[in-house]
Amino acid sequence: MNINNNGKTLYFSDDEIENETNGEKKVFVTKRINGKETHTKIKNNKEKTDSFNFNNEMVLGVTPKKIDRKEKNKDTTLKKEKNKKDYNKKKNNRKKKKTNKKIVTFIGVLFLIISVGIFAFKAPIFNITDIQVDGNEKISKETIINLSELKVGENIFKFNNKIVSKIKENRYINNVNITRKLPGTVKIQIEERKVKYQISLINSYTYIDFNGYILENSTINSKSPIIVGLGITENEQMNSKRLNLEDLKKLNDINKIMEALETINIENEITEIIIEEEENYVLTMEKEKKKIYIGDSTNLANKVLYLKSILENEKENSGIVFLNGDLNAGFKPYFREE
Repeated sequence: MNINNNGKTLYFSDDEIENETNGEKKVFVTKRINGKETHTKIKNNKEKTDSFNFNNEMVLGVTPKKIDRKEKNKDTTLKKEKNKKDYNKKKNNRKKKKTNKKIVTFIGVLFLIISVGIFAFKAPIFNITDIQVDGNEKISKETIINLSELKVGENIFKFNNKIVSKIKENRYINNVNITRKLPGTVKIQIEERKVKYQISLINSYTYIDFNGYILENSTINSKSPIIVGLGITENEQMNSKRLNLEDLKKLNDINKIMEALETINIENEITEIIIEEEENYVLTMEKEKKKIYIGDSTNLANKVLYLKSILENEKENSGIVFLNGDLNAGFKPYFREE
């Protein structure tokens, strides 16, 4: 094939086809005869077929375009990536708008809370007008209010939980719960410790509760059972808040014995509890003029049944009840009159 000076394509003749194209397939050949053009369809000498295939045939003036699968896949991948980027961008924009909305809402709520707080701390309507105390028996209402340091006319929101610690400085106070009843009432709910036992000093008594907390030193006999034989010193009785660990262990045994006596309704008749030695307890019933050697705190259910029977049979007699033997080994409780 030749190209002339003006860049136009010249058509091949039959001879030129064989000589120049080396048998390559062409579809049409144009011949010029006396200035006229004729178009002849060329058959391939090597492969005789009239079928036309763009992959194998070449059209003069048309350059066959091969399909590049890699390019096609690349275009598809780029398109997907672009779509994904567009989607992620829109998603991020929505998330950003949502976050901004939350921030604005939070700031608005925070501003509202601050405004309400300022109003609550400044408005006279929230000043304390009444302080109520409930649950107290031993400690007076005035004492509890003084310990709390609350005052009528102060803002009801200004005090905090430190007030509980202040009230519990009194040893009789076991638990405190404080509530506000708007607009101006404060309620203090008290749980007091009860005197369960007492320890005798030379000229006074030390009151203790069920859990061994030292409540008060007083010259007045509280009419509760006196415990004799604890290891606590006089100085500890005056200054400690609770019994030491060794004495708490003994108190635990005493509590078990007293709870067992409740089943036969004589716990209030016990006036003294003597610890003669470790795990050997002697009870005094002053009104009945009897002593009870109960031994340790084991097998109490059976011991109190024997005790009930003996007390009923020996009601008019003073003496000693012996329960301090091993019932499982055949020991039989008995009464000795004095």
